[in-house]
Amino acid sequence: MSRISTAAIGSISVTTLRDGERTLPPEALKNLSNEDAAKINSDDNQSLTFTNFNACVIQNGTQNLLVDTGCGNLFGPTCGFILDALDELDLTSDDITDIFITHLHPDHIGGCIDEDNSAVFKNASFKIVEEEYNFWTSKEFGSDEINGTDWSSLAKKVLSAYNDRLEVLTGQIDIISGVSTVPLPGHTPGHSGFRVDDGNQSMVHMGDIIHVPNLQLKDPNICTLFDVDPESALSSRKYALDMASNDNLLCTSGHMLDPKFIHLEKRGTGYATIS
Repeated sequence: MSRISTAAIGSISVTTLRDGERTLPPEALKNLSNEDAAKINSDDNQSLTFTNFNACVIQNGTQNLLVDTGCGNLFGPTCGFILDALDELDLTSDDITDIFITHLHPDHIGGCIDEDNSAVFKNASFKIVEEEYNFWTSKEFGSDEINGTDWSSLAKKVLSAYNDRLEVLTGQIDIISGVSTVPLPGHTPGHSGFRVDDGNQSMVHMGDIIHVPNLQLKDPNICTLFDVDPESALSSRKYALDMASNDNLLCTSGHMLDPKFIHLEKRGTGYATIS
C-alpha cells in the first residue's frame, strides 16, 4: 500500500507521507458524549479511535520542504516509515532542503534524529515558530507522562541536533516561497498549521487540531489529553475547520485518514467531508 498522496496547488506539489498508524485508547479522549463512548466500547475494530501519523513534503521547484518527521522508533512497529515514504517519492533524507515542525511533540519530531541523537536530514534548515521554541526550552517541566520532562528532553535533543541550521520564526511569515504559517495555539502554545498559495489555488494544513477524524469532525468539542490548553485548542480547532469550510479550501492534517486531502462543509455543530 502506498504511503504517499499528492495534490497540486498551482505549480507547487504537496505530498503527504504516512509515517504510521495506531488506535488511541479511549481514555486519551475528553468530552465524549455518552453515545460516542458507547460506540467506542462496542467497536471491536476500534475504527472510531484509529489515527494516522502524517508528514508532508512541499516542492516549489527549488526547495523540498519537509513538514514534521514522524515518530522515528518511539511508537513501535506500526510507525517510523518516513524514509520509506520519501523513497516512494524518489527523495532521500539528503534531498530535504528545509524542515518545518508544526509543534515539538514526539510523533512529529521522532524522525528528526537517529539513535545517536544526530540529525537525519543533514542538509536541511530547521524552522520552528518562536512561541513553540520558547515553550519547550524555557519552561520547567514536571514528570508528567504527557507534556512532561521526557517530551521536553526529546525536543531539546532535536533542537540541539539542528542548532547550526536552526531558524526561529517570528510572526505569520513564509516558511518557503508559497508556504506560510497559520497560528493554531492550544495543542501546544506555538502549535501551527500552514497554507500553500499559488495563483488562485490554495490549501491549508491544520496541524494537530484533530487526532481521530472519525470522531472529531462530527463533534469538534472532543479533545485529547495531549492538549496543553484544551480551551485554546478547541478555539483553534473550530477556527481552522470554519476557515476550511467557509473558504472551500482543500485541507489536510497531521492525523488525517484516507483520503488525505479533503473539502469540508459545516453540518450542524460538526463538519463533513464533501467530494
